[in-house]
Parts: sequence; structure tokens; C-alpha cells
Amino acid sequence: MPVIQVTLWEQSDETAKELIEEITATTHKVLGLPLDKITVYLSEVPANRWGEAGALGSDPDFPELSRRR
Repeated sequence: MPVIQVTLWEQSDETAKELIEEITATTHKVLGLPLDKITVYLSEVPANRWGEAGALGSDPDFPELSRRR
């Protein structure tokens, strides 16, 4: 059965809970698997340990430096 890993910046408990619930529900809907056979876990990375284009996610200019904008 599926084990789904999501890597993202740290989130609040409420956001993490909602994300896990929604991924589980969508997987159940699309694949028709029993809910108890779907595992979702989050690998959360602090913004100051995440880099794109050589810029740290904690840098105030991250959107421009990483070319996200």
C-alpha cells in the first residue's frame, strides 16, 4: 500500500494535519484503497536549511533570489 512522503518547510500543526487528511482522502478517492492502508508523512525542513539557486529560504529576498517570482 502507498507510503507518501512530502518534503516542505515547517508548518503549523493545524496545516500539517489538514495536508495529511487531504492527501489521504484524495489517495483513497483516486486509488480506491482503504484509508487504513494509506500512510502519509511529512519531512519538514526549517527555512534556514532550505536552499534554491544558492539562496536560503529564510532570506527576506528569497523569492527574487530563487527566481520564484
